[in-house]
Amino acid sequence: MSRKDVRAYLPIEEYLPHCGRMVLLDDVLEAEMGYIRCAVALRMDSPFCRDGLVPAYVGIEYMAQAIGALVGWESHERGIAIRTGFLVSARRFSSKVDGFAAGGALTIEARENWRDDEGLAVMDCVIYHSGDIAVAHARLMVYQPLDLNAYLIKT
Repeated sequence: MSRKDVRAYLPIEEYLPHCGRMVLLDDVLEAEMGYIRCAVALRMDSPFCRDGLVPAYVGIEYMAQAIGALVGWESHERGIAIRTGFLVSARRFSSKVDGFAAGGALTIEARENWRDDEGLAVMDCVIYHSGDIAVAHARLMVYQPLDLNAYLIKT
């Protein structure tokens, strides 16, 4: 899908297992298999905003939720149930800023780097400020067990 294509997406809550104030992202802007771009408006009432600033490390959760939204969107597109997943690790997280100022907006991109058949995936993520200024990036490893109950019983 090109960036000029206009596509309607469900509210982001429909793609994520989160609810209420813990849904940190606002919208899916673009999605295709293995790639998603989401938006978040930084608000003073964010659960992580202190003195008008959301710490940069919260960007890892923005990235993880973008990945969750991608997996939820892909499941919806395939007509299958959305399964729970877990953040395993965040590697090479780097931010050019100490925090994100309330009143601003961010765009979060997640692109699949690698995925196996057992539910493990590596995703490359970037956070943009003002549309095209990359301010943070990381490589996240995520796991979505095929059978959540069996996985939880084992652990």
